[in-house]
Amino acid sequence: MMRNMIAAFTLAVFSIGASGLAEASDSFKKQSLSRTVMSGVRTKLGQHWHINNDCSLADVPVVRIVEPPKHGRVEIVRQSVFPTSSGKLERCRTVKVMGLVAYYTAKAGYVGEDSFVLRSPYGDGKIADTTMNVTVLK
Repeated sequence: MMRNMIAAFTLAVFSIGASGLAEASDSFKKQSLSRTVMSGVRTKLGQHWHINNDCSLADVPVVRIVEPPKHGRVEIVRQSVFPTSSGKLERCRTVKVMGLVAYYTAKAGYVGEDSFVLRSPYGDGKIADTTMNVTVLK
């Protein structure tokens, strides 16, 4: 069953380019993503889901905040999402499944840089730490 399960983690990959990706080992990776948000506005930064090859829900993944932001807050919310899979699972893009969504809200009036780190599973027995670098504008 684990071989049929696909773990997907995107932090709005379709609109955010990876600013750096470094493999720490075969089962652990670190990546860095950047995003620009408005001060005081709750902004969706990404989503995480686990689906089977038939597009059904495998399970709801776990995402942990390893390092919280200094100038705002991160919320991890359980809600229905459309998986943004590619390749053979691209057909699953139109099937809603339960997943987790990450939202960031900068403190009202704050302008500048912020960052936080999320830890999540991907694939079978693999872990990823994603550093999210956030530029906050007025």
